[in-house]
Parts: sequence; structure tokens; C-alpha cells
Amino acid sequence: MRLANDGEKMGEKKMRGQATTEMLVLVGFALVFIIPIAFLFLSASNNELSKTSVMQAKATARSIADNAGEVYLQGPGARKYIVVNFPQGVTGASVADGVVALTLDSNGYRQDIVATTFADITGNLSGKRTAGLQTIKLVTGDDNVVNITYQK
Repeated sequence: MRLANDGEKMGEKKMRGQATTEMLVLVGFALVFIIPIAFLFLSASNNELSKTSVMQAKATARSIADNAGEVYLQGPGARKYIVVNFPQGVTGASVADGVVALTLDSNGYRQDIVATTFADITGNLSGKRTAGLQTIKLVTGDDNVVNITYQK
């Protein structure tokens, strides 16, 4: 009887070792398929985030240009404050000669987002700004030129 019990215990240990090995192989195969799919989803999500930043920058530049035209038409002394949303990655902004330009660093590439206006505009939007809401001041001077700056 003792020999039979010892043999049964030895067989049980072999079966547990085989089950563990099978489980490790199964987990290995699952990881081989899951990891590339996870990288694919991550890459697609970064691409969509980049597209969103570009669209948000276009909307911001367009809003500044449109409001500059509105203030210009109101004449000297007109003043307006607008709130725009700068996307992640805006490294600079400039205003001159009827052009509002935002510089966007997206996925390692530099892009200039441009909006034009009929108004005679000038101003200082230089310097790196953080992403998020920014208050912009638009003032038409006596020379009928719209000055665009950050509200302090």
C-alpha cells in the first residue's frame, strides 16, 4: 500500500507541474497577441490627440482674427476681451499684417496655424503659453489699428 500511495503522490506532482507549464505557455501566447494590439491603440490615440490639437489651434486663431475684424469695424476706442482655448503644444503666437499665427509643436513636428483678417492688426502674443484658457485683449487705437495682447 505504501508504494501505491507514494506513486500516486508522485503522479499528482507531475500533473501539477504540467498544468503550471501549460498555464505559462497560454499566458505567453496571450501576451504575444495583446502587446502589439495595445501599441496599435496607443498609436491611434496619439494621432487623434494631435488632430484635435490642430483643430483647436485653428479655432483659436480664427476666433482671434474674427474678433479683431469686429473691433476694427467699431472704430477707434473700441475694446473687447475674448477667452480662447490654447491646445497642448502651442509654443508661440504672433499677430501682424492681417495674420494671426499660432506655432504648434505636434508629434515632434512644428506647424504654423494661420488665420487672416481684413483688419489692420498689430500686437504681442509672443512667448510660450500654457495650454488652456487665455484671455486676449483687443483694442482699436486712434490710428484705427487693432492692438492684440494677452490680458494681464
